Amino acid sequence: MESTDTAVVPSRRGLLVPVANPDGVAPLLAVAFAANAPDDPPTNVMAFVREHGGQDLAHPPALLAAVEYAATRGVPIAPQTVWSSNAGADIVVAARNANAGWILVGYHRAASGQDTMGGVVRDVFVHARTEPVHVGVFIQGTDQPFERIYAAVDSGRDGRAALDLAVRITRSSNAKMRALLVSSTVSQPAEQDEVADLLRDARRSLGRRFHSDVLSERSIEGLLHQTPGRLLIVGKKLADEIRLPLGEAPGADRCMIVVQGGISA
Repeated sequence: MESTDTAVVPSRRGLLVPVANPDGVAPLLAVAFAANAPDDPPTNVMAFVREHGGQDLAHPPALLAAVEYAATRGVPIAPQTVWSSNAGADIVVAARNANAGWILVGYHRAASGQDTMGGVVRDVFVHARTEPVHVGVFIQGTDQPFERIYAAVDSGRDGRAALDLAVRITRSSNAKMRALLVSSTVSQPAEQDEVADLLRDARRSLGRRFHSDVLSERSIEGLLHQTPGRLLIVGKKLADEIRLPLGEAPGADRCMIVVQGGISA
């Protein structure tokens, strides 16, 4: 069992959101705004463009779309263009410099392949693995409010971070949340106690809007059957294990966030 001392990264605050595709900005920022706590700094929204890319990239369309979207929502952001030849590594460095607790990024699909966790997303996961920052890869759906949020939770760093993100989003909305305990990963009494404490804290934070259940079947079918809502948050370790189809959210109006938990600060 991996180290479990990673539920929250207390020395880090706020989110960093890299943007590249103008069409994906609205749903990505809607989730980021919901996840940003009231006492967090404004969301850092950054466009990472290749060095020597030309003057036309000085004002990237995705960043302009982000500024416009934030203005329509009345939410302050900290926009910035970063010239980079290694966006994956530079995103993690930017999160470190900004002291951000979360990186929320849209998924990547290469034109010649089906690996939605390739390219920049893969590099962010790799470089963030030894950092005290959580990473959420958002498979875009809609920027409309979520009525119910599901999170697959276990005692590992990814499952704990998934719970943290779900609570953040639920707390700032009128949504209800259901935590699904991945029970087969919690075999020792100490681990059971840790998960019970996590769920107790979430219930204390959300009140009657919080519910919990046990994931009855550790499979794609079992997970999707028990998560009929429009937002599912799942740890990367579990997603990799059950080979969750990450190229498309399960349903036209559904969203999925795959989370990698950061190490302890």
